[in-house]
Amino acid sequence: MRKRGGTGRKPLPLRDGVDPVCFRLPQQLPPEWEGLPAAEIFLHRFDRKREFLAAQIAAGQVVDDDGEPITFETPARRGLGIWSYRPLPAQEAPVPLDMPRIYQDEHILVIDKPHFLPTIPRGKFVTHTALVQLRRELMAAGLDTAAANITPAHRLDRHTAGVLLFTLQPELRGVFQKAFEDQRVRKTYYAVAPLPTPDSTYGAPLLEGESVDIRSRIEVSRNRLDCYEVPGPVNSHSTIRLVRERHGYGLYKVRPHTGKTHQIRVHMLHAGIPIVGDPLYPTVAPDVPDEVGNPRKTLQLLAAELFVPTPPDLLVPQSFQSTRRLSWPDGSTT
Repeated sequence: MRKRGGTGRKPLPLRDGVDPVCFRLPQQLPPEWEGLPAAEIFLHRFDRKREFLAAQIAAGQVVDDDGEPITFETPARRGLGIWSYRPLPAQEAPVPLDMPRIYQDEHILVIDKPHFLPTIPRGKFVTHTALVQLRRELMAAGLDTAAANITPAHRLDRHTAGVLLFTLQPELRGVFQKAFEDQRVRKTYYAVAPLPTPDSTYGAPLLEGESVDIRSRIEVSRNRLDCYEVPGPVNSHSTIRLVRERHGYGLYKVRPHTGKTHQIRVHMLHAGIPIVGDPLYPTVAPDVPDEVGNPRKTLQLLAAELFVPTPPDLLVPQSFQSTRRLSWPDGSTT
């Protein structure tokens, strides 16, 4: 039993830029579910008001995998997918929505994402996300097919700003994702963090302007917000170099050669130089409202450049650059 909505064919179209979601019954129904209407199980499983679901059913907005309407009389059956639209939050937390387009053609769309804007809907952020906002813009321009097909080609977490690439055709998603997986895409980041201590493992080389390589094994757990390093085969590799100093802090150029979640943030912590404004490293901070404009409460990490090799039969610029700047803790820009 799981809820899914990001893979495979969807029997419902976008609604105001938001995907439908799917609740799927298990292949083996629990005994207590046998003979029950599927909609009753759905209501019991999710916090959704009966009136809201009844209105969706009446509007034909609750369907199975084949697009056939589901009613309160539809019996539960193993593997049944119940597609519907989730209730949108009455009010979402405000986030910066300015995301200038760096490049667009019929194949891809590249934006300059601000700090705090999520890439895709997740948790309490649904419409205030780059994906939904771009879908709405494309639909307003009459580009409904592109709006239905737009997909991020790589990850850029909510607290990181900078270059973010989307594909506009389904067949291109795999092409670009394979380019990322094969490490043919070169990503360049900048980060503001404290200067290292000269006697630390990486301190002297960094202070002397040398690049240092950090390789480790990073793990992700559903039970914690931060990622962490463990002994074992290496699955992450980053190169870090100090390029500028100011009042005890440094501007670092970072090139991640792999793409593990939070890799740069974990490796900067590994080097003893946690990024300014990081809410997870070295310590997970309480979930509080964003302080947009406060450099000490904004993750000072920027995806500054993305070099993409030209896929077959695709003529696109090879390098995309952000025009955003990071801030020193005193508020001046780098």
